[in-house]
Amino acid sequence: MTDNEMIDKAVSAVFAPILVFLKMVVGFIFSNGIITFLFYFIFINFIAIILMKRDKTYAENEQRRIKESTLMLVALVGGSLGMYYAMFKYKHKTLHTKFVVGVPAIICFQSAFISCMLVTKIIAV
Repeated sequence: MTDNEMIDKAVSAVFAPILVFLKMVVGFIFSNGIITFLFYFIFINFIAIILMKRDKTYAENEQRRIKESTLMLVALVGGSLGMYYAMFKYKHKTLHTKFVVGVPAIICFQSAFISCMLVTKIIAV
């Protein structure tokens, strides 16, 4: 048995269980609409918080900033709660009317939309 064959077997032995576990996790996430929605919701809000923190850091260091339209787009596609949280946690964009009024309006719209989806059972519970 050559060295390459031994290395291949060792790598396979290490990564096979990891790949099986990842396959199970991905299968679980996408097996149910609610779980998929929750996974997306958590992910996009986490991204929104990171973007707001990074933009705040860029502003403090006088570097090139993240566009406001990008931040609002992230809020619009589901990251509004994370964006609102980050606004006040990092004291960033709290003097901009677009954010102080716009993000809560998006939260209200998204809450109403999700409520309607649940009532009409488009998202299976």
